[in-house]
Amino acid sequence: MPEIKCPKCGALMVVRIALKGPYAGKKFYGCSRYPRCKGILPYETENSEPAESEKTSQPLPITFFPRTLIARTKIRDYQVRFFESVAVPNDMLEWINSEDIDEALLMAFSQWRIDFPINDSMIEFSEKQEQIISVIEKILTRGRITLSSPRIEEELRNKFRSPKTEYSLSLIKSLISTGFRKSRDDIFFDSKEENMFYEHILRDFMGKSYEQFVIPQVEISSLIPPYVETTEYQRVDFAIFHPKLEAKIIVEIDGEQHQKHIDADIKRDLILQEYGYTVIRIKADEVRNGSGQQLSNLKSKLLPIKEESGVRQSFTYDDQTRFIYSLRFAHQIQLVLLQALRSSAINFGGKQSWHIVTDLDEIGIFNKEEALSILEKSTDDFVELLEKLSKLYLLQLTITKPTYGLFSNGAVAGSENSIYISFTSRSAADIFSFHVQSIFYPFHIANSTFSTSPLRENLESPKEKDLEYFLQYLFRKSEFWPGQYDGIARLFQGKDALLLLPTGSGKSLVYQLTSLLLPGRTVIIDPIISLMDDQIDNLAAIGIDRCVAITSQIVEAQDRKRVIQLFGQGEYLFAFVAPERFQTVEFRESLLELTAHTPIALIAVDESHCVSEWGHDFRPAYLNIGRTTRKYCESYGKVPPLVALTGTASRVVLKDIKRELQIDDFDAVITPKSFDRKELKFTIFYSSSQEKTARLIGYLGQVLPTLFNMTASAFYQPRGKETYSGLIFCPHVNGDFGVESIARKVQKELKISTAIYSGKEPKNWNPDLYSCRKQLVTRDYKRNRIPLLVCTKAFGMGIDKPNIRYTIHMGIPQSIESFYQEAGRAGRNRKTAHCCIIVSNDDTKRANKLLNPNTTVEEIDEILKNTSWDDNDDITRVLYFHTKSFRGIDNEKRDIQEVLQHLGDLEKRGIRVLTLPNLERTNIEKALHRLLLIGVVSDYTVDYSRDEFTVILSGASSEEIIESYGNYVASYLYSRRITETEKAEQLNASSHKEFIMEMINLLLNFIYDVIERGRRRAFYEMLNACSGFPSDQDIRQRILRYLEATEYSEALEELVNDEKAGIIKCRDVFGNVRSTNEAAELRGQTSRYLESYPDHPSLLMLRSLSEVYSKDKNTEVAKQNFIASFSSALTNFRINQNIVFDFAAWGISIIASQDKKLAKELLVELNRTYPDRTLARTLIQELPIDLTEVPAWFLLSKLDQSCRELIPKIGE
Repeated sequence: MPEIKCPKCGALMVVRIALKGPYAGKKFYGCSRYPRCKGILPYETENSEPAESEKTSQPLPITFFPRTLIARTKIRDYQVRFFESVAVPNDMLEWINSEDIDEALLMAFSQWRIDFPINDSMIEFSEKQEQIISVIEKILTRGRITLSSPRIEEELRNKFRSPKTEYSLSLIKSLISTGFRKSRDDIFFDSKEENMFYEHILRDFMGKSYEQFVIPQVEISSLIPPYVETTEYQRVDFAIFHPKLEAKIIVEIDGEQHQKHIDADIKRDLILQEYGYTVIRIKADEVRNGSGQQLSNLKSKLLPIKEESGVRQSFTYDDQTRFIYSLRFAHQIQLVLLQALRSSAINFGGKQSWHIVTDLDEIGIFNKEEALSILEKSTDDFVELLEKLSKLYLLQLTITKPTYGLFSNGAVAGSENSIYISFTSRSAADIFSFHVQSIFYPFHIANSTFSTSPLRENLESPKEKDLEYFLQYLFRKSEFWPGQYDGIARLFQGKDALLLLPTGSGKSLVYQLTSLLLPGRTVIIDPIISLMDDQIDNLAAIGIDRCVAITSQIVEAQDRKRVIQLFGQGEYLFAFVAPERFQTVEFRESLLELTAHTPIALIAVDESHCVSEWGHDFRPAYLNIGRTTRKYCESYGKVPPLVALTGTASRVVLKDIKRELQIDDFDAVITPKSFDRKELKFTIFYSSSQEKTARLIGYLGQVLPTLFNMTASAFYQPRGKETYSGLIFCPHVNGDFGVESIARKVQKELKISTAIYSGKEPKNWNPDLYSCRKQLVTRDYKRNRIPLLVCTKAFGMGIDKPNIRYTIHMGIPQSIESFYQEAGRAGRNRKTAHCCIIVSNDDTKRANKLLNPNTTVEEIDEILKNTSWDDNDDITRVLYFHTKSFRGIDNEKRDIQEVLQHLGDLEKRGIRVLTLPNLERTNIEKALHRLLLIGVVSDYTVDYSRDEFTVILSGASSEEIIESYGNYVASYLYSRRITETEKAEQLNASSHKEFIMEMINLLLNFIYDVIERGRRRAFYEMLNACSGFPSDQDIRQRILRYLEATEYSEALEELVNDEKAGIIKCRDVFGNVRSTNEAAELRGQTSRYLESYPDHPSLLMLRSLSEVYSKDKNTEVAKQNFIASFSSALTNFRINQNIVFDFAAWGISIIASQDKKLAKELLVELNRTYPDRTLARTLIQELPIDLTEVPAWFLLSKLDQSCRELIPKIGE
């Protein structure tokens, strides 16, 4: 069995046995680094199938959240803030993110405190000033380990002549273990014994740098889990924590008062011991005497710290270490300046300059000139940040250049706008002093943030150059990519935006940068957990780690409550949630609670094509997002702007997104000038299904390395950022073309290191174990430890990895849009990447039948049922999943009928609680979605733990239901509204419930006519794009003609909106086609429009004609579209038959000019499928004489038939 790694830290797991709790006596995997890491996994081998009762009851990995650290200030009449934030250079952050560094070391490196005076005479800030202060705090504390500003990094690197070199773990250890020169701490204690213990005994036991690892007077609530209640205000005397110590030590100095509280102290000690603390009680006499049993016990436990302190006494500071220290102190200085600004110790602009004094030169690392330089550079950089942000907020701000001084030079002079920043614990009278000290707390420290309000007045559009400062500061990018600035500018003005930008274009940066520049927090709605994890990982890579994904992986109710509480406190800058989260009462209420004190700056809907039922990844829960987010994220009367992000979307999907998300502004949609990704190179290979894997092995082993001018052995080796990473997309999780099977064969044949990823676990995997394994696989792949990942499309949505250099699809993707999105995972570093599809169309006759627009989904399902497993190909594999989404009209009607039976009286408004164990939850939600479309249901929430729906009935009348249906039809196809409304008005039901079911029948027929066929049409166009041995340029042109607007777009728009379905205007559109290239361009546009309007007769006709006139024509495609156009015009659109007959005659005459044989075949097919004399007469009248033979013979045969029928009658 392969090694099991910890999902928290990546270390090896070991088998342990639970000693208590519901799993007492059972085996589980525990992290080998326990107690530093408490990651666990259920004990299941990957090849053993757990019992049904165990599948859902196994505990998930422990979730850790930051804790609020509360301790008494060191100086009387002061206050204290605790931070976990340190700034490092870019290359060091990359190294930290790529290594599995002990979390405790990183916490010790980044945690510190400021003790500063209480100021009762604070000035009152304007609303904008408060917002600016809040935003600067977001920027400076955006990560526990974050990036220094580019300016400071460059200036201090040059100052200390520190080259970009490799980093080591020993550097981190030295940075936290080496003590500074310090003055005597002026800490006030409750007794002289506590003072003696701290000043003398601990120094002797731990060494000179002991202060960092001792926190006096810590509240007990900071030491135990937040859900454990404490009945009274309590503190421990000393908390001693060190990364090298196994134990977390609490020391109590017991004087005479202890005798009065023995029972309470025992109870408190037991609580602390229960949560892993070692409590040592030392009598005051022992402290006074300097010896005793408990002091000896403590000394032995602290011996490892003392030994390490002795090793570090001779440590020398090289240039690299001094450079890292300088960035760390600069970051602390900037946060002190921010606190000084907030505390009114320095003014928010004005003529009087700031006077800032420090003792940084006395800690033993820097000389006087260096200390002053660090102070000056960090302050100047802070002032620049303040001025740049004020400019964005339209606030005039002038800060006179500050003056600087060193305490050792006697520069301390108490005056207005003067502060003293002490790193040595030295105090100064008559000046506002800030005392900075490193600490170590064995938990992440929750941020204590400044309160703020949302922007009540929208700002003006910022200049691109002004935003580029923050782009460089936060993301290390020098300029915006196309579309990014436009999106940010809209959001900054409080306007909604819909970003339709190709994969790899940096859509996420739009909401990320905007959010960091606005007061408040941001909610991001993502469809899958892997996408949330990827975005959180990407943000952490640039030093933004105050993020959380509120998902089903947080299984404990108390953990869910804690994470929402922390978000409400402002701990997380970005909260990622699934759309289903907004359907829960718990989350809606939590948002109301949150926005009472913390505004939502922005709502981002990622992969927003999921909002639309036309999208291949549609989720019913998305439908309420527009309404619920705006309702529950409003604060102080201000609704935050909403940004929708998608890489590919058809016209109707965009229309759906705007409607469902309530994006009303005409200018909200932002698109690129071109969707072309020149770095992507496309290849199609053909193979039977049986030979598909062999074709893959050949491509991987021989073709692919050669394309990059490398040997196979070198090509597949991990080489850090230079790794040639790749993705193989499989259509299934299991089976011959599933991720496991393909990965196994690649490893066996080519010895390439691979891993697998799929949304659902493969057969025989424990779900919890596989979920944790996926997290590790994702991390290892993104960190270039695994060169090749075999995955389903679950990994293709939104994953961001710059050095993916190739993608391989083991089957035809669902649509051109899906293919471009998944292939677009490659080439994000703008280097050449190869995208290959291995196509298997083993039965072209069957494929034509399955993808014929006139074939019903029920017929498709029947064909698939009669197809053996061995006879499947790409087409049947894709349509298998298609029929799972579209189960047929009768099946959906049965589900809706059952739902209606449990909803009671539908004519009255009310709330119903619905539990249907016989129906799958997804089918219930889909049924409610259908009822919501026609206005019977107005809203619903879901308790996912109990599969319980709370449904709000609208009590809609028949007229209101018809109106809702008409509006729904019009939102997709305005030209069918009148026809569909007339059908509804002609219904004659005996009861209101029967009327609703008849309306549901109308709705489902429309959905299957339009949406189901549209989805199938999208796959049909993808298959056509793969046909005929296309070159890279052929595929590229096909994609671009499909995605991009052309000169035909406006004309097609008019056709779609024409009340007579564009039957007349269609002729003018095709009349402008003058070449095969123009025909191909029109083909691309009609193909895309047909995905949205699959039964539109004019679009179908233009699709047929443009196919005939294109260089690479497919006559079967032309024939299918022509017949579908004729049929839809008569049946779906109910156009006058004389107009339709004339339309058909025009189309055949155009086709005959290019392909007379095809024209005659169409005439035969028309007369066969629609044996009407009027049609034949119209064709004879309208067509050229050389084409009238077919309809003429048809009329003669009809005349002959009539005569034969008449002769017997005469004889009688």
